[in-house]
Amino acid sequence: MRLHDVSKASQNEAAKVLSDENLKKLQNVLLMMLEDLAEICRTNNFKFVLIGGTGIGAMRHSGFIPWDDDVDIAMSRDNYQKLCDIIRNDYSDKYLISDPQDKNNFGKIIPKLRLLGTKYQTVLDSPNENVGIRMDIFIIENTFDNSILRYLHGVACMFFGFALTCKRHFDGRKKYAKLSNSLSFKIKSFLGVLFSFASLETWARWTDNCHKICKNNNSKFITIPSDGPHYFKGLNLRSNICETRDVLFEGKNMWVPFDVDNYLKSIYGDYMQIPPENKRVRGQYLEFDFGVYDV
Repeated sequence: MRLHDVSKASQNEAAKVLSDENLKKLQNVLLMMLEDLAEICRTNNFKFVLIGGTGIGAMRHSGFIPWDDDVDIAMSRDNYQKLCDIIRNDYSDKYLISDPQDKNNFGKIIPKLRLLGTKYQTVLDSPNENVGIRMDIFIIENTFDNSILRYLHGVACMFFGFALTCKRHFDGRKKYAKLSNSLSFKIKSFLGVLFSFASLETWARWTDNCHKICKNNNSKFITIPSDGPHYFKGLNLRSNICETRDVLFEGKNMWVPFDVDNYLKSIYGDYMQIPPENKRVRGQYLEFDFGVYDV
């Protein structure tokens, strides 16, 4: 669950909120996808970790946050590349994995694992995009042990991420204007014209290339620059994030970062405190279809 997602705060009249019954069905489908992914990882000797709202759900509810409509996981760049190869070679009849380097990735910097034969279209999705029920995959990136290089890497990642956001706001200014009228939106839309010498997909590829520039898989520090806290707030010791702890999630064995408590506190504060009902934001959709998974 990306807590900062504009679509979840949208009051767009065309968007609808899932009923409790359909939300539960959606969570069951997402759990099936998580189990499939966990089995792939165990078979091929690598892991992912639950982060974001899914991490909060694991620690606070031993499963989904009751009103959550998506799944957030993270894995190292190397393991992500392994997963891409496995999905495309062995599971292409069931899953599609989108990547920032894809030609038709609609400027998305966060890879998504999508379930074929389903649909869950939000107000931020392109009409031409495959919008199967999905989980977000946040890539854990190496960063430099040298503090100066690490700082320069961070500045570069922040610049490319900002440019990509501005370009996205500019390209979608008519649609997004219906979702937000904030000063931040207006500024980014205005600045987006400065970055229009390249396409949205090109900016996404450049941003991804910047994220993965450090090739040291044993670096002391890592970061998750595509996540909400971005590069600098996402900096952490490799041992805190890449080493894992077992956790039960909806009765299934999953993994969270070894230092999951401090990780979640650093981003969300007292994440164990259940928010009041008026702060429990439900995801909004334009269209959904469970396909053969409507059980």
